Amino acid sequence: MFFNEFYDKYWNFDNSKFLTLLNKAKNLEIKNRNRRSLHKSAKQIVLFSSVSKKEIWGFINKMSIFTNSWIDIKSALSIVIKQIKNPKFKDIIIEMKLNIDHWITIAETMQQYQKIFDSLVTALVWVWEKTWQLWRILQELDKSLLENIELKWKVKWAMIYPIILLVLTFAVVIFMMVFIVPKITETFTRANIALPKLTQVIVNVSNLFKNDFLTLIAIFVWLNILIKLIKKTNAGKMMFAKMVIWIPVFWSILRQSNIIYFIKSFTILLDSWVLLLDALKISSDVVPNLVYKREVMRIKNEVELWLPISKSLWLNLDYEESLYLNKLFNEEFAYVISTWEETWTLSDSLKKIWANYDVELKRKISNLSSSLEPIIIVIVWFLVGTIVVGIMLPFFEMWKVAKEI
Repeated sequence: MFFNEFYDKYWNFDNSKFLTLLNKAKNLEIKNRNRRSLHKSAKQIVLFSSVSKKEIWGFINKMSIFTNSWIDIKSALSIVIKQIKNPKFKDIIIEMKLNIDHWITIAETMQQYQKIFDSLVTALVWVWEKTWQLWRILQELDKSLLENIELKWKVKWAMIYPIILLVLTFAVVIFMMVFIVPKITETFTRANIALPKLTQVIVNVSNLFKNDFLTLIAIFVWLNILIKLIKKTNAGKMMFAKMVIWIPVFWSILRQSNIIYFIKSFTILLDSWVLLLDALKISSDVVPNLVYKREVMRIKNEVELWLPISKSLWLNLDYEESLYLNKLFNEEFAYVISTWEETWTLSDSLKKIWANYDVELKRKISNLSSSLEPIIIVIVWFLVGTIVVGIMLPFFEMWKVAKEI
């Protein structure tokens, strides 16, 4: 009776049901073995609870070196396991190696850890397991992950650097308001001198920082908690994603970095013979900004309905003067896609665009850093200068009174 479950009503053997049952048995055996290993190592202290992108790149880089040296997969994994310092990541690679003995592929193991291995890595490993071109896939992944890490660091530094300068500026201003201004204004209070408006404003702000400092900190903490709670909702995530790509000064860098992420992942997937719809879906997962994710998925859904990608990008070449309204992808990108649909040379064209965008992004980041420095210096001088002038005004009043006497 048990075997009857694997036959349909025409008594044809259903292989999919048998494979599903077999995979469940394998997964159950792996979970039991992991529980036993965790029970043995329960007294060990785990210092790391997450896996960084740099560690993922290090793993792919080592696997690329070993496989290009014609070392088999299990031996390569055994060598890599000895070199990994992060206990959590080491356990995952050990599970990956053990799963091979149970005919569970590396891609299937990676799919169980989607927060660690992104869709691009899992998809390319899946392609390798179908085409047996591991050395080429790992080379592409090694290069792509390193470029993504460098790009992410450059974009973050372009935004963090001016923020650090502004934080230091406000720290200096707060220090002056809390420790310097009160001591000077005590002299004016004892002398019963009428303070000018600017000085009175500075004194009021100083009293606010000095007397209600804990209240201001509490407000700041509650605002951070509120922002985090809003970010956990879908509407909040979309709202902040839209705000990010519309930040003044930074919006061009953020948009161009998202386009580069999409082009790189999309090109690698197409070069690996991944189907167009799958390549679009996986690329949407790689793109960091939620607005761009939604836009790529919209394009994918329209392509699935047999609409050309160029039309999905809102490029219309049916008129003498084309009207392009897509604000997320520029018109040059849409024209390249349109040309590919005529010539089928998308990969080479996208690689050229990616190279041009990468050079342009580096130039924009460099220009932004150099242009923001004098602006921040002006802000510093304005704030500090205003405080100094406000403090000095009563001294001028005292000097006038003394001169009249």
